[in-house]
Amino acid sequence: MSILAAVDDDDETDVVQRGYELAQAFGEDLVVLNIQPETGSVETAEEVASNAIRLALDDPENVTAAGALGDPAPRILHEAEERNASYIVLGPRKQTPIGKALMGSVSQLVLLNADCTVAFVAGE
Repeated sequence: MSILAAVDDDDETDVVQRGYELAQAFGEDLVVLNIQPETGSVETAEEVASNAIRLALDDPENVTAAGALGDPAPRILHEAEERNASYIVLGPRKQTPIGKALMGSVSQLVLLNADCTVAFVAGE
């Protein structure tokens, strides 16, 4: 089992910190995931995830940086299933009600389709 913390960029330290707290509390590994567009690279995604870990945690144990390409919500759900995640930790973006109605959000799609608990971390 693992905790999956999905980050958009490396300044989402709150998401990484909360994911790490959950991982420590439940004795699980933490996977910090960044997803880049199909035109990006997995290496870039892994670098963003690694930087997020470095900025958020001093001396992490059992923490892995992961990267993927594609549409964020389906990739997060796929990675959570593949890694047998017990929690997905996200930092939802603020959108207007019209924006949510027209496009939906990654957070909403993950929440509605995840087979595990989804935890949202409010930014400062």
